[in-house]
Amino acid sequence: MAVNIDLPKERQNKIKLADWLEINALLDEDHSASVEDLTSKLKLEYADQESKIENLRTDVSSELISRARKIGDAYPFVFNGKLLKIKNIRTYRNQWAYLFCLLISYIGLEKGSSELKIWDTKEISSLFEKLCTLVAQNFLSNKKVDAKSLQFGAPRTLWKAEHQSFKKALEFLKLALNEGTIKGSPTTNRRKDAGLDVIAWRPFPDNRTNKLFLLGQCAAGNDFKSKRRELQDFSQYYSLEVGIIYSFFIPHEVDEADWSYFYYPDIGILFDRSRVAFYAQEWDGKELKAKLPRIFKSLKKYRKAL
Repeated sequence: MAVNIDLPKERQNKIKLADWLEINALLDEDHSASVEDLTSKLKLEYADQESKIENLRTDVSSELISRARKIGDAYPFVFNGKLLKIKNIRTYRNQWAYLFCLLISYIGLEKGSSELKIWDTKEISSLFEKLCTLVAQNFLSNKKVDAKSLQFGAPRTLWKAEHQSFKKALEFLKLALNEGTIKGSPTTNRRKDAGLDVIAWRPFPDNRTNKLFLLGQCAAGNDFKSKRRELQDFSQYYSLEVGIIYSFFIPHEVDEADWSYFYYPDIGILFDRSRVAFYAQEWDGKELKAKLPRIFKSLKKYRKAL
């Protein structure tokens, strides 16, 4: 198998190395990448450290097996312990969400905009919020009641012009929820979204108040760890008394060793790449499909570590 790009900068991070193998499988003419590809690269870095190389091989293999187990059909690859292959070369059916998250996680928002020039940062961030809005709605829905959702994060370009300011967006939100209280604040006119990117709710068939809400913040960039508490600001401007689930959406995989870093009450429920992909399997990926040829071509040409 031909390896197209250099190892990631974090060369001892199993999450980054597993992402690197997935990216190489996407770029390879045979649509596959092997653990031996990784080993060959690692030997150039750690020629006399066989134990380190073996440990990294084992960790990366375990990580890939874990991803496949966690999300099943939503995972775009098949891994037999040695070889990673793409499932559906042409369609990526049910797997667009995972691919999208993998690409923005691996490439990065800013580098994809400024250096590789394959997307606009604001456009991709907004698309991730749109995807997470679907995820939040699917997460709250059940067999008897379909949940509802809104992509609340600024600049709300898909909203009607008269609702796009933060103050007017709060009024529209109150109308949609039929619940909650808008708080008077001297800073309301200066805010964009107060950390709220996604809101979903599960109504009761009786349409009365006192229902379940999910308030979510999205962080698509690699600086996501510094943003996990921003959503709490929203409570200064809008009050929901009960039934609130806070959540944090990222396109990155999180090492199990770091999972406790995101425990409630800091952010609520964490939706990492695997969870986003699992709850967005019906996403058709149409906003991503057109970009793929350019993204793949740029990555093959770039070849450098990311």
